Amino acid sequence: KKPEKIYEDKNIMGIIKAFKLGFDYLKYDEDGNVEATQRAVNDVNLDIEAGQFVAVLGHNGSGKTTIIKCLTGIYKPDQGTVTLDGKPVYENTAVKEKIGYVADSNHMFSSYKVKKMVALYKNLYPDFSKDEFEKLNLIFQVNTNKRISQLSKGQQMRVSFMLNMARKPEVMILDEPTSGLDAIAKKDLLDILVTSVENNDMMVLISSHHLSELEKICDDVTLIRDGRIYVQDELEEVTAKMAKYQLVFPEGAPGELYHRKDVCHISNVGSVYTVVLPGTDEIFEEEMRKQGAVVVEQMPMGLEESFIYMNRQNDADYITGGDN
Repeated sequence: KKPEKIYEDKNIMGIIKAFKLGFDYLKYDEDGNVEATQRAVNDVNLDIEAGQFVAVLGHNGSGKTTIIKCLTGIYKPDQGTVTLDGKPVYENTAVKEKIGYVADSNHMFSSYKVKKMVALYKNLYPDFSKDEFEKLNLIFQVNTNKRISQLSKGQQMRVSFMLNMARKPEVMILDEPTSGLDAIAKKDLLDILVTSVENNDMMVLISSHHLSELEKICDDVTLIRDGRIYVQDELEEVTAKMAKYQLVFPEGAPGELYHRKDVCHISNVGSVYTVVLPGTDEIFEEEMRKQGAVVVEQMPMGLEESFIYMNRQNDADYITGGDN
């Protein structure tokens, strides 16, 4: 396990950094006056280094997209800083040119044909490569004579991805990029990202509900709840925060098992019980044997299952072992 990161407000090259990031949404009254503020993102620290693939996960409304819009310079943070290579991202055109952004919905001109969007990007971004776009389109097969409005959601996502990859960005930030894509297109998109990370040291941050896909490719995982980070670690460490056991009780499970505060899930088929609790616990295993379990076996647990059960816990500190 690598040493725990120490987040500091320092300028570091080859890294996109959010330091103590905070963002407020404004609530207005009927007359258009600010009535109240709601903190959507609070005290978020996040580093993405060259050649690193980071997944940001959270349920709907957790603050993922707000964080992404701060990282890409769309939103101005109300607290903290966002920098790339030590330079602020917000209202900094030169820095923004280094960041590719694929949004979770269409941000392109709907009346434009795809080929006109390509021409627009070529005029806007000095590093844009039409050849690279066409190379990618040999894979994704989008008709460039169609208007954006004529494309399906999945096709629009492909176009946005190709346009941004053809800019050859240092950082690629993607919000639900596989939404609307078929299985083949999903694999192609993720394979291209992995290749760019490996060959070009691209920094990638991706938010997605398709956790099984991310598990195969991401290095680090950040889990967001209520605008705060409550888990942030390497993939293997995150999946190890929850443990799933298969227990066999020929005479039925003892009643105490159902009343344990550390058990967040229990189910059974006959005498075979599945139990989920935070972390591997040798004491738990020994207790189950003493209480009549003839089989106590820890089962593999993926990122999606771990994420689900961590979110079912009422107290995030119980999982992480302390404050973030």
